[in-house]
Amino acid sequence: MDSEEFFSALREALIDSRKRFYRNLVYIEKTDYLEDLRRVLSLFNETQGGSRRAYAFHPWATGSKERLSALKDLLGQVDDIDYSSSEYYLGRTYDLVVLDLVDNFQPNYVGRLTDLTSGGGLVVMYTDNLTQNKIFRNSIARKGIVHDYYEQRFRRKLNEHEGMFRIDSSYEARPFKGEVKPTTEKKRLKSMYFPKELHDLCLTDEQDKVLEEFRILYRGGKRILVITAPRGRGKSAVTGLGIAALIADSNRERTRVVITAPSLASASQIMEFAKRGLDTLQVPNEAEMSDIGIVRAIRGDNFSVVYVSPETAVGEDGTFLVVDEAAAIGINLLAQYVNRWRKVVFVSTVYGYEGSGKAFLRYLKNILEEKKAWTRWLTMSKPLRYAEGDPVEKWLYDALLLNPEPAKPKSLESVEFVTLDKETLFHDDVQLSQAYGILVSAHYRNNPDDLMIMGDGPHHILKAIRAEDGFISVSQISEEGSLSDSMIDLALKGGTFDGDLIPDRLLKHVRIKEFGKLSGWRIVRIATVPELQDKGFGSQLLQMILEDAKLQGVDWVGSSFMGDPKVLRFWIRNGFIPVHVSPKRNEKFGDFPVVVIYPISNVSKRIVGIASHVFKEKLLNTIHDVYFNMTPDMAMLLLQGSKAHLDVSVSKVYLAKLVAFLQGTSPYESSADAIHVLVMKYFWDGKRDWKLDDNLEKVLLAKVLQGMPWSYLNVVIGKGRTNSTEAIHEAVSILAKRYYNLDEEGEIAVSLQDLGDEFTTR
Repeated sequence: MDSEEFFSALREALIDSRKRFYRNLVYIEKTDYLEDLRRVLSLFNETQGGSRRAYAFHPWATGSKERLSALKDLLGQVDDIDYSSSEYYLGRTYDLVVLDLVDNFQPNYVGRLTDLTSGGGLVVMYTDNLTQNKIFRNSIARKGIVHDYYEQRFRRKLNEHEGMFRIDSSYEARPFKGEVKPTTEKKRLKSMYFPKELHDLCLTDEQDKVLEEFRILYRGGKRILVITAPRGRGKSAVTGLGIAALIADSNRERTRVVITAPSLASASQIMEFAKRGLDTLQVPNEAEMSDIGIVRAIRGDNFSVVYVSPETAVGEDGTFLVVDEAAAIGINLLAQYVNRWRKVVFVSTVYGYEGSGKAFLRYLKNILEEKKAWTRWLTMSKPLRYAEGDPVEKWLYDALLLNPEPAKPKSLESVEFVTLDKETLFHDDVQLSQAYGILVSAHYRNNPDDLMIMGDGPHHILKAIRAEDGFISVSQISEEGSLSDSMIDLALKGGTFDGDLIPDRLLKHVRIKEFGKLSGWRIVRIATVPELQDKGFGSQLLQMILEDAKLQGVDWVGSSFMGDPKVLRFWIRNGFIPVHVSPKRNEKFGDFPVVVIYPISNVSKRIVGIASHVFKEKLLNTIHDVYFNMTPDMAMLLLQGSKAHLDVSVSKVYLAKLVAFLQGTSPYESSADAIHVLVMKYFWDGKRDWKLDDNLEKVLLAKVLQGMPWSYLNVVIGKGRTNSTEAIHEAVSILAKRYYNLDEEGEIAVSLQDLGDEFTTR
């Protein structure tokens, strides 16, 4: 169509969208974009005129501020959003959202900002070219090469959905003709426990019902409330109102609510609505603001609501713990919350940008079942910002593949190991959804950027076990290593570069420069279709990958991941060796990143053997300091995975102290030095073909090596002082007997003549 027909169709669509509360999207990709862009904005001003406006860009990029200035007369009062700070705007709603894609095209930002647009509003994206000179895309390149499979699919999806208006070398309009349902019409609840004033702040029936469910937190014992929803369903808002309701109803007792989330910005909506609810109920309160104007605490005469970081929340005291965007926080931390707190509310986005819902819910369900915690599960589906059936939401989920669906193959009689052709895969929506869906189903921290990296990265390859009618297991692999001397030198001096994650870590922490020359495969993700998990298919695919790597002359195969006991067990069981753990927890996920390697070539075997020894020595020698807050479960598995050996001698004086401890004549505190040396001997013994019970190992690690207070052991491993003391006694008894044939009948004194030159006095 010509431009006049296009803008006529857009005008009608904008008018219709305002009546029916859905959104439209305009996409401009052409060198001379400014004239068309100005005409689109002028048309919006004529037909809509909404005053809430946002413009997203990279303000530090050359020419970006000038482009904004050229549009100021049409944008009027506008929030200019730096893409890198866009997280802080998640709770806001706009009538018009303009995305400057000239300098960068990054799926995370596209998804996050598109979703801020309200019903009746407009999303506008503009760029000179989707693939040339883009910041994120350039970071994916390898040796100057980068594919455009993701961008091809992105453009194609604009042509497949209604509500899309595209301008490039031609004008294409696809007005929305479908049906939508209003979601903010409410039916009055038959009965309400919490005040009507709070329910009046709820916009949907779902919010009303969820608010009432906060009553379960009053009941005795451990009580967990889990609220999940896609973005824009009002889950954070109703959680804030729920907090206000609990505080107002508990004014007889001191109430402290602790809120945690990946960042203060993530929790901003909960804080805002908690204050709004308290103000509505006329509960006196004062808000404490952060430097960027976000509420970080609310305090009253008999209550407080405070934000703390995910890691800090483990040790906090309070009445209620609220965890927002729980899918973006490490599973280890979530487990510790359940151990530590009696009343917990987990709130999380599913099918969004912080994680994949199905995998997260499965992980969380396993934790809660293991802890035998009484749990109420709530889901919310009705959108608040726009009508149900909104065409932009449909496009967004499809274009960014936010809800990929893996399908279980019907027959497993004929299967094959394949390397997938990515160009073909990204042109086949069914196959892509199945393959990517399997990866997402097992890795709940996926985000939209991951799909673009997988597709466009020339060093990212996909291997799978495939049946006749679908995939069984899929792996994403990144080719790493074969570094130049200059890159090796850069890494050794502390410099960083994109890609080559495992060589970078080993060069920095083991310092053996030859490792940088070796070629390797880093397994980014490996997963099996959910219905067939725990049946050995993942291990089978891994062994096929190892065989393929050997045939292709690859030196090593490895993986790096956030420390999770279940994941680590998988790698160790398949012969991978832990060689590095970050000295710092990832602040967002609350876990220590881990690197494991399976060496193939002789050179890599020698280097990995040294790296394993260096790693084990660092972990054992600094577990009381650098790794003092590592979970004993993780430490135990990391040590089990290393076969590095060192002879540790226990002196006769210490042996006598151990016997005294076993007899009960010497308390733990008096014998702790001797017990420490014995425990070090055990964990350094890489030649033994036996091991202590896992529970005994965890107590030894937590108390003897990490030095945790007795009171903290119950939070970390579920044992109080009495049980922990008994476990240490049992472990010492086993080790003393195994290594020195000692028991409680042994000698508790040492004769001077029995001592050789192990002690020297001057």
